[in-house]
Amino acid sequence: MTERDLRHYGIRLLLILFVLTLYRVLAAQWIQLELYGDEAYYFGWAQSLEWGYYSKPPMVGWLIWLTTQLCGDSEPCVRLAAYLLYPATAFVLFLLGSRLFAPRVGFWAALAYITLPMVSLGSWFITTDAALLFFWTLALYFLTRALDANHWRDWFGLAVALGLGGLSKYSMVFFGLGGLALLIMNPEARRQLRNPRLHVTIALAFLIFLPNLIWNAQHQFVSVEHTAEISRLGRQWFRPEKLAEFLGGQFIVMGPLLFAAFGHLALRHGFNLVTDRRYQFLFAFSVPALAVFILLAFLTRAFANWGAMAYVAGVLLVTAWWLARNRLRWLQAAIAINVAIMLGLYHYHALAQFAGIELTRKTDPYSRVAGWRALGGEVQKLLKAHPNARLLSNDRKLLAELVYYVRPHPFDAMSYNPSGNIGDHYALMHDLKRTPQGEFLLIGDQIDPARLAQEFEEVRDLGEIRIPLYRDFDRTARVWWLRNFKGYAR
Repeated sequence: MTERDLRHYGIRLLLILFVLTLYRVLAAQWIQLELYGDEAYYFGWAQSLEWGYYSKPPMVGWLIWLTTQLCGDSEPCVRLAAYLLYPATAFVLFLLGSRLFAPRVGFWAALAYITLPMVSLGSWFITTDAALLFFWTLALYFLTRALDANHWRDWFGLAVALGLGGLSKYSMVFFGLGGLALLIMNPEARRQLRNPRLHVTIALAFLIFLPNLIWNAQHQFVSVEHTAEISRLGRQWFRPEKLAEFLGGQFIVMGPLLFAAFGHLALRHGFNLVTDRRYQFLFAFSVPALAVFILLAFLTRAFANWGAMAYVAGVLLVTAWWLARNRLRWLQAAIAINVAIMLGLYHYHALAQFAGIELTRKTDPYSRVAGWRALGGEVQKLLKAHPNARLLSNDRKLLAELVYYVRPHPFDAMSYNPSGNIGDHYALMHDLKRTPQGEFLLIGDQIDPARLAQEFEEVRDLGEIRIPLYRDFDRTARVWWLRNFKGYAR
């Protein structure tokens, strides 16, 4: 690797990443993409900086706090970290590929990564994956440097990346699985077990992550319970249909040609891969983690994006393998397919109109993020008409969307939770029983009026809000005015 090649490919990549990121921001603004329920939920988290939240570590809340402090609370500002972290991840992947192979390999791997369908869609939404993938890639980069040169600065960089990755998403634990796989395959890596710098790195990473463990211990380990719940551990076992669904999803997450090539390399050439130290490294930090989720999908359930971190090393693995065999056209074809998918995602409404497809709840992939701004506007009018009332809801995503889209933001909103189950952050931290006195506007659905009559001193049905969206779907919510909560009926 020469400095001239590194600079040449690096500048080209930065220009491409800048243009692509600008295009993504403008495309989201063009269709006026509203916040998804989880994004609005995380925005609520960002109003109170904690070491943890109900279902996730704190990084996504911290990032939204930072970006909204910098430029305000509009949708692009809430999502700013996602817009920046994905291209930053691609650039770190370029550095990793340049170090392991050559700047040309790093350049094409970064292009392949930034055009993955999971990245194209993920760049539009602020989720825990944005920070996880960045710190995961940064950890891979520092690990390669540390194994090569054994400098303290690289071990320290690895520790920080691992700790902050853990504070981004608990899936960072699979980095340890990659490390274990590397130890099994590589005798040189096993010698690092006698290196005190490795042990200091692990200890420092643990100390960075420790405050989140303490927070969980103070809150009945709700994050652990949530993780088990979404995995459906302990429920129905052996689900071949879920395995097929998960595997099919990977062709969408990584792109059809890239995932086919990745699977072919892992299954057909796995033994040949692990004889080369560089491929061995990438194999260790991609295949084992994905294999765990494939097994989990078969046993119970796994969502398609859960194995996203495996594709950082996976993309570089496929790129290096193809370029070493002069198959650049295969890589260009894979990128072209993924770019076509990206364009289809970003311009779906225009393409549907051109093709004469009527947008309905079933045909519009963005139906779940439509109508919240209008609903918030209607609730805002009701709160102005009842200035002493606080917002209340029995639905996590509805409450999150209203907290964001009602202006000024009703950050004192409460959770109406008659079941008593701690199923979200509102139920954990903002249950109605904490501040029961006063007036409330309950916005929700499937609420028993007879129960409300038992639980509140006064109850008035204010009717239904209806936001027409499609021929087959209106966004609706029922509204009650309530006063003085007496306790949940049993």
